[in-house]
Amino acid sequence: MTQKLHILVMLIISLGIAALALAACGGSDPSDRPVAAETLLSETFDTPGSWEEGAYPPEAADPASRLAVTGGRYEIAHRAERAASFTWGAGGAGYEDVIVEVRTEQLSTDKDNLYGVLCRLAQDDAGDWSGYALLISGDGHYGIADLSRGSLDFLLDWHQSGAIRQGQAANTIRAVCAENYLAVYANGEFLGEVKDSLYRRAGQVGLIAGASEGAAVRVAFDDLTVFAGTLGN
Repeated sequence: MTQKLHILVMLIISLGIAALALAACGGSDPSDRPVAAETLLSETFDTPGSWEEGAYPPEAADPASRLAVTGGRYEIAHRAERAASFTWGAGGAGYEDVIVEVRTEQLSTDKDNLYGVLCRLAQDDAGDWSGYALLISGDGHYGIADLSRGSLDFLLDWHQSGAIRQGQAANTIRAVCAENYLAVYANGEFLGEVKDSLYRRAGQVGLIAGASEGAAVRVAFDDLTVFAGTLGN
């Protein structure tokens, strides 16, 4: 796993998700049929050191973010302070066309948050990370974003779906990054999709969680599987 200096980064949108009042569009049919081929990575988080761990900022007496493999799961705990923010940890090798499945459980109470999967994470010569974020939230929304220079730029804006269990609940996320096709599923149900060709390269897989200003989020991830992904059309 490539280690990186972990920096808290700010969202470019407000996490006032409920106030958006966007129409639900879950349950529609996907335009493509992603096919999961061979297993590239299977991670049960039973052993520390299998994924990025640490407290950030590392010199702080009370770090705002903690990433740890504990109790057979990978936990992200993050506290947003003066603005909405997020943090993430990466693992695995370099993969380009993948389908990622992971079990999640929100442990914190606040619903105004985000969490999910990152794909095609890579670092440029200046040390900046970029990739795609396929997300759900504690109040039942989903979205797909471009992660670049410490911000999330949404390619598919937040929409609500009844397939997402809200609050302190378990959800299984399926994230598709195949060719120029990105799609997110929750608990076996298709949520949304978008096409984008900016990051057609191999990269790491990541897990992400964020909170609105003054709030905190804590999410556990388990049984992560990365499949080679193809499009069935």
